[in-house]
Amino acid sequence: MMRTALLIAALLTLAACGFQPVHGRAYRAQQDLDLSSVRIETNTSRLGQLLKAEIERGANPDYERAEKLYTLQVQVAESEIYLFVNPDGTAGRGDIEYRSTYQLVRNLDRKAVAQGNIIRTASYNISETADYATYVSEEDARKRGIIELAQDYKLRMANLLAQLNAKTGSGV
Repeated sequence: MMRTALLIAALLTLAACGFQPVHGRAYRAQQDLDLSSVRIETNTSRLGQLLKAEIERGANPDYERAEKLYTLQVQVAESEIYLFVNPDGTAGRGDIEYRSTYQLVRNLDRKAVAQGNIIRTASYNISETADYATYVSEEDARKRGIIELAQDYKLRMANLLAQLNAKTGSGV
């Protein structure tokens, strides 16, 4: 009986402290709202447009309309690195490295509130005898690299927006 009373008291205390589960629906809904308030701008290359589409899809999967309070300006570049180079000059493995820089700008006063860079690498196998298999493997690595870079941006923006919300004491 005493154990039950202590358990109920502990649960009521926890409920009163403002605790919100990180994976709860209300928290995820607020986070999605925060991320949907960011406009994404990238370089006009095919790579930049693919990254923009993936970031938007991850940040606002339901494509809900929201006032754009911030602009995320992203630049991305791709480079290939060949690994395990044989004496005859052929490679057995390749890496595709994505180097991306960003700046988060508050639209109200055009002030940069955060900036940084993200680097992501995707690997693929190179076959000496199967060119098509190498091509498919390389294209899959490109796709995975862009998706993972976009996920990195979603996490980075969620963290930055939470910090900005904490500083201002309000939503976005």
